[in-house]
Amino acid sequence: MGATLYTLGYPELSASDAEFIEAFRWKNDVPYREVVGAHFTLLFGCRDLPLPEYSSHVAGVAAECPSIEFRCRYAMLGAGADADRDTAFVFLVPDEGYAELSLLHDTLYRGPMERFLRLDVPFIPHFTIGTLSDRSEAKSLCDELNGQG
Repeated sequence: MGATLYTLGYPELSASDAEFIEAFRWKNDVPYREVVGAHFTLLFGCRDLPLPEYSSHVAGVAAECPSIEFRCRYAMLGAGADADRDTAFVFLVPDEGYAELSLLHDTLYRGPMERFLRLDVPFIPHFTIGTLSDRSEAKSLCDELNGQG
């Protein structure tokens, strides 16, 4: 079996937004801060599709997708699809662009990817900006961010 494949959307951010997100992640997303940059995960781990077929499908969808404008003004306590119950996440969720990102996700899960769509886990477009072992602490961080406006 091949590598596990993901499709990530790396947004263009203003310098101040990128600095804020990376500073927050550096402090609160210790397991992943040096592994991957801030992103939207659009297709989740797939190992059962040959890379050329996967890549061709993603490239075809991307070629038809216009740029998506988004704004994230809400921090939400999140859980991963297969996360250990002791893991809590701080999600930064778009209030503008949410539908467009969700529709892109839906389009990516058509064709050869349709059989991999998980209907047991709702898709919530987000950046994970915190990964913690304490759900109360993660919720407090969300409340603090939301209180800042």
